[in-house]
Amino acid sequence: MRLTLRTLLAYLDDRLPPANAREIGQKITNSPFATDLVERIRDVKRRRRLAAPDKAQPLIEANLISEYLDDQLTPELVARVEREILASDAMLAEVAA
Repeated sequence: MRLTLRTLLAYLDDRLPPANAREIGQKITNSPFATDLVERIRDVKRRRRLAAPDKAQPLIEANLISEYLDDQLTPELVARVEREILASDAMLAEVAA
């Protein structure tokens, strides 16, 4: 199983089968980037007041996020959506929650 943002979110939400969860957990442990991202996700989800970004960022509509989470997008669109999610703590918190 590949370590992607979508599988990382499923892992954190405890939606993976036990064998896949162990595999993803091991990959997170071995990857400093993934470990930092897990901590960032946990941090933004706990923040009580998450401010909107200073500069105007295009918001991703809810239907597109649901298609992303259901793995219904083309690889090019997945890359664009993930870039926008990772660029904003507010967007990351929204998707992770």
